[in-house]
Amino acid sequence: MDNELHVQGGQLDDEMDDLDLDNILMEVILMGMVFFDPRLNRVSRRRRIRDSALSGRDYVLEVLNGHPDRIIENMRLSVPLFLHLCDILVDRGYWHAYLSQRVGIHESVALTLMCLSHDKCHRVLAERFQYSTETIDRHVRRVLRALVRLDREFVRPRDVGETHPRILNNGLFYPWFKDCVGALDGTHISAWCRTEISERYRNRHGGLSQNVLAACDHDMRFVYVRVGWEGSAHDARILQETLHHPNSGFPMPPLGKYYMVDAAYTNMPGFMAPFRAARGTQHERAAKALFNRRHASVRNIIERSFGVLKKRFPILKGPMQNYLITTQNNIVLACCTLHNFMRDYAPNDEYFDEEAALGAQLDLQEGGNEIHEAQPIDMSQQGIQNWNENRRAIAVHMYVNRHGA
Repeated sequence: MDNELHVQGGQLDDEMDDLDLDNILMEVILMGMVFFDPRLNRVSRRRRIRDSALSGRDYVLEVLNGHPDRIIENMRLSVPLFLHLCDILVDRGYWHAYLSQRVGIHESVALTLMCLSHDKCHRVLAERFQYSTETIDRHVRRVLRALVRLDREFVRPRDVGETHPRILNNGLFYPWFKDCVGALDGTHISAWCRTEISERYRNRHGGLSQNVLAACDHDMRFVYVRVGWEGSAHDARILQETLHHPNSGFPMPPLGKYYMVDAAYTNMPGFMAPFRAARGTQHERAAKALFNRRHASVRNIIERSFGVLKKRFPILKGPMQNYLITTQNNIVLACCTLHNFMRDYAPNDEYFDEEAALGAQLDLQEGGNEIHEAQPIDMSQQGIQNWNENRRAIAVHMYVNRHGA
């Protein structure tokens, strides 16, 4: 009996095991259906963010082949100039192509120009060009470095031995300023930095900026740009440090020629500043005032150059958030390089035409009253005294010529 029960019990256990296996198998099948069937699967799976049908490459091709104004509005360059800039960067070895690289020269330059021309954040550029923000950042920095290297060819003086037509053909400037090769001044560019060093970059208006020293010629071309100084630094100090730095590369004008500077700088050989105070007789005061007015008219070429630069590249108005200081410096240098590139290859550019028309009107006036082989830097007392006497003689001659006395 026990054996029968045992046999019978054994038969009952086998039937239960088969039933359990069927249930388990059914559960596995149902779970698989739930997992693989998108209608039943409620587990969210990661979706590709950059899923636009128009890739960055296709967008650039569309703009290049579209209405001529599209590329000017987006990148500030015409199609021929855009292609020419890309060719220069490649042909002269400033931008190298890699076999494993998906982003070509045209996309890299296009997204960088849009970044500079519209102050677009990297997330906006990532959406437009369908790349990650890391890829956008890498290529922006890469093109900036290439443009900084290109500035050696575009940001430099030329034709400093001759009197510029702007001076030669203006009776208010010639012959007194026939030796002026351009103007020099500092301008504040918005900056962003860590909190612990922010006070060094805080300017007198309370904002954060870097003080950029620049010199330009009478064609509104920058001939020298020095970046990296904090907004709290004084203009005169930056110039003095630049002149004494052995590797600054500052282009001193030939002997007897000079840059126009404002009253913040010292009147010294190579740099002609206005008179600070109207002292002396009535005729001497009148002569100094006349000199200052015409001096201001000549010197405003640097202000107009800064105006075109900041109008074309709004990123300079800032704030340049989330860029390292070195990258912010490269942004300024890159914008100056593009400024000169446009001046050389697009002389009828709307920004330059607007300032040139305004400047032509101002050059015919006497301006406002502003009281406030390279030559060696003669900072001796005698050298500065001789340069002051030279300025005084110009002012007297100018006054006598005007009043005939």
